[in-house]
Amino acid sequence: MATRKDIANRAGVSVSVVSRALNNSGYVDNDKKEKILKIAEELGYYPHPVAMSLQKRRTKQILFYCKDLQNSFNIEMYQGMMETAKDRGYMVVFNGSLDFNSIKETMIDGIIMPNENAAQWYLESSGKNYFLPVVTASYGNPVCFSKAAPRVEIDMYKATKIAVQYLRDNGHEKIALGMPYEYNSANARMYGYLEELRPVLKEDIKRYVLGIHKKDMGEDERLLRFIEEQTGNNFTVEESFYGKGEVAAQLFLERNLDATAILCFNDVFAFGVCNQFIRMGVRVPEDISIMGFDGTFARRYTSPLMTTVDLSAKKQGGKCAELLLDMLEGKKVKRVIHLPVKIMPGESVKNLHTGRSPK
Repeated sequence: MATRKDIANRAGVSVSVVSRALNNSGYVDNDKKEKILKIAEELGYYPHPVAMSLQKRRTKQILFYCKDLQNSFNIEMYQGMMETAKDRGYMVVFNGSLDFNSIKETMIDGIIMPNENAAQWYLESSGKNYFLPVVTASYGNPVCFSKAAPRVEIDMYKATKIAVQYLRDNGHEKIALGMPYEYNSANARMYGYLEELRPVLKEDIKRYVLGIHKKDMGEDERLLRFIEEQTGNNFTVEESFYGKGEVAAQLFLERNLDATAILCFNDVFAFGVCNQFIRMGVRVPEDISIMGFDGTFARRYTSPLMTTVDLSAKKQGGKCAELLLDMLEGKKVKRVIHLPVKIMPGESVKNLHTGRSPK
C-alpha cells in the first residue's frame, strides 16, 4: 500500500508538503498540489481511517447527504441511521443543499449518500482526492464507479421481478409501469419490467410504460419543479412523485390501455395514481389494480391500503451507518451488503381469480 512518503519521493517534496496538499490545509503551490494529487491517485493512495483519526479529532458526526426528508423512504432511512449511530456514540446530520466542495469545511467524519448516482457524482468531482469515508445506499442501477464506495444494496431489478410475479399470481398479465422518468431511462426497475413483460406486450410495450417527461407536466408547479441546484449537483432535482403519479393516471386513460394493473416507481407515486383515478371515477382495485415499492409508514394513511414491495428503508439506513462507523473504526468491511425484499399485501390489488383483494 502506498504511503505519503512514497508520494513525497515521487513528487520531489517533503512529507509535510504532501500532508498539507492531501488535507487541504496550509499553503501549497497550486501546480505542486495538482501534481501531488495526481500522484496520489496513480498510486492508489487512500489513508486508513485510524491513521486519519490520529491527525484530527473526531467530530462524532456523520452526514446523510439527503435533500428530501419529506419523502417517507428517506425519513425511515434516517431513523435507522440515527438509532445505529446513537448506540455507538455518533450523531447523524442531514443536508443535501451543500456544494460538494463545502463538505470539506463541514465538521463530519464520513458521508452516507442516498443512492449510487449521488455517490458517483461526489466521488468523481469534489471527493476524488478528498479522503473522507463514503458509504452509499444502492438500488442496482448501472453506475460505473472510478472510485467505488462500499454500499448497502437493494436489488430493484429482482424486486421488480418479484412484484410482477405477485401480480401474475393474482391473474394480471397485462401490466403497465409508472415511472417518473422517460422510457429510455437506465433504471433497474425498467430493466426488470421490460424483461418480464416484453414477451406479453411485445412491440407495443413502450405504450405501457407511463414514463413522465417534462412536457407532460405542463405549467403546474405543484407537479414538478425542475430546479437545478445552484450547487452544481446535477443529480439533485426537486420533484413530486405524487404529482407525477397523477399525470401517469391521466396518461393511462388517454392511451386507452387494457392493462389490469399498474406497477408504480414507489408508494408515493402510487398514491398519486390511485387518488387521481378515484377523482376520475375509476375504482381501485375494482377497475384497476395498483402496486408500489417502499413499504414505509405512509401507506397506513391511504385508502385503499397500498399493496407494495417492502424495501426495508430503516434497515438499509441502519446498515449504511453501521458500515460507515466500522470503516471509521478501522474494521474490515464488506464492499457490498445485500438486503432482501418482501411483498406487503394490501387492498389495492384485485385477485382476478377470486374477484377479491388478496389481503
